[in-house]
Amino acid sequence: MLKTEATPTAAEIDVLMTRFYAEIRKDPALGPIFNAAIGDAPGAWEKHEAKIAGFWRNALGLEKRGYMGNPMMTHAANGDVMPKHFPIWINLFTRCAAEELRPEAADVITRLAKRIGDGLAMGLSHARARSGPPILR
Repeated sequence: MLKTEATPTAAEIDVLMTRFYAEIRKDPALGPIFNAAIGDAPGAWEKHEAKIAGFWRNALGLEKRGYMGNPMMTHAANGDVMPKHFPIWINLFTRCAAEELRPEAADVITRLAKRIGDGLAMGLSHARARSGPPILR
């Protein structure tokens, strides 16, 4: 993505990650999944927030080496993550961005988040469909 005046700054991304993950931990659908995956070791959440802030800085063109990982593989490896969770994630992310960022910065990052979330949900649906019978939940 090409950085513009509307692109959130690195500092804004850090603020958003802190707020977003505080809300995630309280969410009845997402909280248990994230809490189980990240755990409660000292510094675990701060480390996760920093890693994901690096992802966003990279995705928004602010830096090229801020994130090393594969979001699709990470989400597919966690059997608790379902495609139905991504709309919840996107709505929570959008609300936090609107409350924490300049309107134009919130728009930039939430449009990208929606594309990423939709892609992860679709990829996860396809990956799980190929791996065996459907999961009926």
